[in-house]
Amino acid sequence: MTYTEFLDNSPMTKFLWFLLFGVTIAEILDGMDFQMTSFALPGLIKSFHLDPAQAGAIPSAGNIGLMVGAVFCSLISDHIGRKATFKWILFLFAFGSFLSAIAPSYTILLLARFVTGLGLGAELPVGTTILAEFAPRRYRHIFITVVPLVWAVGWIVAAVLSIKLIPAYGWRSLYWVGVVPAAFMALVRFFLPESVRWLLAKGKVEEAGAICNELARKAGMTNIKLVPPELPANQVKLNFAQQLKLLSAVRDPMIAIAFLYFCYYLQNWGVYAWLPTIFVRHGYTLTKSFTFTLIILCMTPLAQLNGGLIQEKMNRKWALFFMTAVGTVFFLIFGLSFYYNWPIYVTVGAQMLQMLFAHGVIAIMYTLSAELFPTPVRNLGIGLVQAVGRTGAVVGPFTIGLLLKGDTTITHIIYYFAAPMVIATTIGLFIINFDPRQRTLEQISHDVGASGEPLAATNMAH
Repeated sequence: MTYTEFLDNSPMTKFLWFLLFGVTIAEILDGMDFQMTSFALPGLIKSFHLDPAQAGAIPSAGNIGLMVGAVFCSLISDHIGRKATFKWILFLFAFGSFLSAIAPSYTILLLARFVTGLGLGAELPVGTTILAEFAPRRYRHIFITVVPLVWAVGWIVAAVLSIKLIPAYGWRSLYWVGVVPAAFMALVRFFLPESVRWLLAKGKVEEAGAICNELARKAGMTNIKLVPPELPANQVKLNFAQQLKLLSAVRDPMIAIAFLYFCYYLQNWGVYAWLPTIFVRHGYTLTKSFTFTLIILCMTPLAQLNGGLIQEKMNRKWALFFMTAVGTVFFLIFGLSFYYNWPIYVTVGAQMLQMLFAHGVIAIMYTLSAELFPTPVRNLGIGLVQAVGRTGAVVGPFTIGLLLKGDTTITHIIYYFAAPMVIATTIGLFIINFDPRQRTLEQISHDVGASGEPLAATNMAH
């Protein structure tokens, strides 16, 4: 049995549970830190005397960091390894939260949110890659779905903390909680092994074998003999130009998935960065606005589970289209509720149902992007498509700020932000032409390679 066959067919061992737990905690803290700004925004507007456009620049600054971090740290991860990168991105977003908590001015706060974003943007693709490369084939879609699922749990944690902390201690107290992830650096350093697939891609066969044999020993699987898989010559030490050439073999589905990320972040991160403030602008108290937002955000874990289940029942691209279409209907009802002054339970209920469907698509997009790219460029590929998506997260909050400054109604803003995801998923139906369910990562790479040949077999050494 080869090392990769061992990983693909492994039972759920203590190590895999530990890996899942460790990444889960990191992603919860990541999601919590990201969502803090939406709850801090009303207090930030008051403390720094900001207009809506200036306020919208705060989450946008974090999202610029997310965009840069997704590409830069993902590229580093493909060169220095998943473990080292994961350790330092934990430090980055903890340090950014520290700067946010002590920020004496609007300018310093923007810088602090950018630094935080560098770590947040890197953790999502790196965490997804780590899980994808260790997960057994039959559990891979579940492992990858965990990332957006628990990241969404972090949103709920941020909402609960906001209700408890901000009214009593102010917005700075929320950012102090974001310093906690620094403590997890030690956990990563001492207990997380390097990715076996990354080691093989770098030609470090002996180290990969030592890790696999140790995992097998701890799992009680001492009766099997593990051997290295056959390694194509080009799979070792690709430079950046060679990595880009390898990515070109999956150009069309990569562009389609990147556009999906862009539209998803534009719509959802734009609206949710402003959600508590939207309720405040419509006359609700700060506590009530936070409570309504918390109720809506409680649907996010269910949305990720919903997406994770549906993507195994139908081709992933059809799952994306179905969930987006249903979510759009409830999103429009949410917008109309402000125009017609419908009862608050209609407003909150419509957005809860929008969340259940529209937010579930991120679980499918994470799975698709993790499955699409071959090992030598997996982290870079995931980072690139997410970086394109982060531009939507930059544009969304700032655009809503500009629209609010120009007295555009919430109803019209919802109309404008509902269309992009419908367009993106419709395009995806025609461009995403592979069905990766229950296939190994190597089989998927073969299926989507140029001219039907395995991606790893493309001669790139010269």
